[in-house]
Amino acid sequence: MDIYADILLLENIVMNYLILWLTSITLKVHAGRIKMLAASVVGALYALLIFFPGYNFLYTTVMKVLLSLLIIVIAFTPIRFREFLKQLSVFYLISFILGGAVFGLFYFTNTGTVTEGGVFLIKGIPLSVLAGAGLVTIIIIRLCLVPLYGYLEKRSLYRSFAINVGDKWVEAVGLLDTGNELFDPITNYPVIVVQYSAVKELLHEGIREIFEQNLEDDLENIYEGFKQANWVSRLRLIPFSSLGKEKGMLLGFKADGVIIGSRCLDKVIIAIYSKPLSENGEYAALLNPELIK
Repeated sequence: MDIYADILLLENIVMNYLILWLTSITLKVHAGRIKMLAASVVGALYALLIFFPGYNFLYTTVMKVLLSLLIIVIAFTPIRFREFLKQLSVFYLISFILGGAVFGLFYFTNTGTVTEGGVFLIKGIPLSVLAGAGLVTIIIIRLCLVPLYGYLEKRSLYRSFAINVGDKWVEAVGLLDTGNELFDPITNYPVIVVQYSAVKELLHEGIREIFEQNLEDDLENIYEGFKQANWVSRLRLIPFSSLGKEKGMLLGFKADGVIIGSRCLDKVIIAIYSKPLSENGEYAALLNPELIK
């Protein structure tokens, strides 16, 4: 069988680049075109070594894994090990999807195949097949993998937690929100924004009336409500510039304790938001990232 090195090299560069590009889209990772091209060339050069005597040792499973690691490092230069594992996993998954699309199209088009040096090769790759396989892969990634990864990524940001005041406890699910940088201006304690319905059972009737009668801006009623509950020392006013307002104030209180996972925290402020924080009810609080560190 005649193999043209330049054609094989070009085909592998295109395929490798497509896989890396789809990986970056799926993970929403910025990767420079030059870096992805360089990684694609490295992978393509590796594929050419099959035709040179004395390089069979490079086609062991260990060497193939090492090549994959090198390609990821060149293309994305991950800083954290967790990012590296994500990129490597998605890179493999997309490679399998694209490979399946290519072989599936070759099966239906009856294109010849050959085994060379223990590696399965396809001869006479038509451009239409490559384009078709790429299109099928892009559709699968766009319709299935990207939404699935987005869902799993979002779910990983959810945390169950509990709030304690006196002898009362409430439990809720919070979203780890990198945009929540709220701190109590007096104590500098981190703030958890919790919707009213989730903490209602902790509150004295006088404090409930503040939210049920929309009196959050009435300082006199706020003071009176907290006084009735003997919570004046717990009272906090948290300035914020989000949640639909450029400049606003959230009414909050000092909790006796907050449990997030295995962590028990006593220096936490609970800010109460009168409306639901999640349209579909998936979470009822916005957690400050400082609490997870």
